[in-house]
Amino acid sequence: MRDKTIITITTISGSKSYTIDQVFKKFIKYILLGIFALFVLSLFVIYFLFGEKKEYDSLKQDYHNLLIQNSDLEISIAEKKNELSDITEKISDIEVMIGVRPQENMARNERLDIAKISASERMLMFRNIPNGRPLDKIYVTSKYGWRTNPLKPGKREFHPGIDLRARMNTPVYATADGIVQKSRTSKAWRRKGYGTLLVIDHGMGFETLFGHLNSIKVKAGEFVKKGDIVAHTGNTGYSSGPHLHYEVRYINMTLEPKHFMDWNLQSYEEIFEKEKKVRWESLAKGIKWQWTLLEQRSSQKEQNLTEQ
Repeated sequence: MRDKTIITITTISGSKSYTIDQVFKKFIKYILLGIFALFVLSLFVIYFLFGEKKEYDSLKQDYHNLLIQNSDLEISIAEKKNELSDITEKISDIEVMIGVRPQENMARNERLDIAKISASERMLMFRNIPNGRPLDKIYVTSKYGWRTNPLKPGKREFHPGIDLRARMNTPVYATADGIVQKSRTSKAWRRKGYGTLLVIDHGMGFETLFGHLNSIKVKAGEFVKKGDIVAHTGNTGYSSGPHLHYEVRYINMTLEPKHFMDWNLQSYEEIFEKEKKVRWESLAKGIKWQWTLLEQRSSQKEQNLTEQ
């Protein structure tokens, strides 16, 4: 009887006795101990996960703070670049007012060198330097240069681009191959009134800027080809109606956009006389060098195919 436990149940009808082996008792005991251990382990896991969540939340907050700091730094850098651009524009404006023009004394032989580059080199130049129209139809509403601000009557200011009338959502085209530099509305640019803005870097010191857009079809860092639709016109920023503000820049100097809009193979040499701020002779050397490299690569490719 030592290895057995007797359980007696008494009811109105009488009493009944049951025996439970000691082994079964131990089994029940171990199950209860296991359940208790599992409960303790669960508490420990919950406590550990709670600590991990707190650490995750802390890291998430730190990451969020870093994003804010990075955004503030980007805005600050953009503002400084804009200040530098403004200073450069003011210097350029002063040069215009007092009649100072870079490269007025360009040597005749240098001008001839520019004019004598090959047809293939000219085509390469027209792929990389802004030319042609950013819109299908051109109707100028405000020219490049000094003007009275249409939104601030009586205030004269320098207009760094050209305004082209266009209905809402008119396609805007890239005027040369390039890399999208900006495709957003930043605080710094909003203060300048550009609204939704697109800037394309064409290399060789040239940039084109498109302002007051309704939508942008490309992203920063994306490569675009001449003739690609890159945006649609709008009425954002300081604007009195739907139109496109278009700028051509060269090493932080604004240039007369119409000179480049009218530039084509038939009027190839005219721009060298019209736009004296650009170091055309140096650009021509760069174009020749690029074309030489392209020819060498093409020749090497043909040679490799022949050997195969």
